[in-house]
Amino acid sequence: MAAAVGGRLKALLDRRAFWEHLAALVGLGVGKDLIFVPDLVSGPKGRRAVVLSPHCDDETIGMGGLLRRHGAAGDPVTVVHFTGSVSAAGVAAYAPGTREAEARRAAAVLGLSDLVFLGELDRGVRPYPALVDRLAGLLREKRPETVYLPWFLDNHADHVGVNLVFRDAWEKWRGRCVVWAYEVWSPLFPNRVVDITAEAEWKKRALAEYRSQQAALDYVSVSLALNRYRAGLRMGGRGYAEAFLAMEASEYLDLLSRWQAFRPGDGPEGGGGRR
Repeated sequence: MAAAVGGRLKALLDRRAFWEHLAALVGLGVGKDLIFVPDLVSGPKGRRAVVLSPHCDDETIGMGGLLRRHGAAGDPVTVVHFTGSVSAAGVAAYAPGTREAEARRAAAVLGLSDLVFLGELDRGVRPYPALVDRLAGLLREKRPETVYLPWFLDNHADHVGVNLVFRDAWEKWRGRCVVWAYEVWSPLFPNRVVDITAEAEWKKRALAEYRSQQAALDYVSVSLALNRYRAGLRMGGRGYAEAFLAMEASEYLDLLSRWQAFRPGDGPEGGGGRR
């Protein structure tokens, strides 16, 4: 197992062309050393947004501070939760509706009310036709200027799966939008940083609503610790910040395709999910 993982890591690091392409898109320099300074911004220019959240809590972990800013401004934001309280094995991991109810309470703290629950199986998000068509329909209806989603190298199969569903849905929709990819399980290469110091307490309160998840891991402390770390990028280590990889959807999906070309054939393209 260790040898296999080591081999994949070496293959990843050897894909210099991929990293150079990423660097060019986000304005980074790749050489012997990699030094970059992301832009410190208040948020995207496009305020009409759709947030893709693989699990009920990912949206708050990854960008709860910025979501509170959207909510306080009254921006038209739709949060799309892909999974709920049922696992890919078809087993209810929680009482029916537990995570959905938590998501509604967290959204209320953040000032949001437009939520969509797709009802996919936890650990089973795959780009099958019915799910792709449903998301494409939502994109046509909401016409987002900004789409938020976990970045495509976030270390969870459902997070990768959401990227693949978005890729196929965007191909059907083809609307002009900017992707702001957020981080949950794996730190990303940011080109945007948002100071959420003023919203940090709201983010803590929203995360605390996910009581079923807090029982397994202190997500409040873990998430805010990452935000403290991100404050070191442009804020002198003071306060809290959320980091994003932002680019036009077409560029982001091209980057995803380049990465998929390097993956072994055991990714989340097939199997699992609902049909």
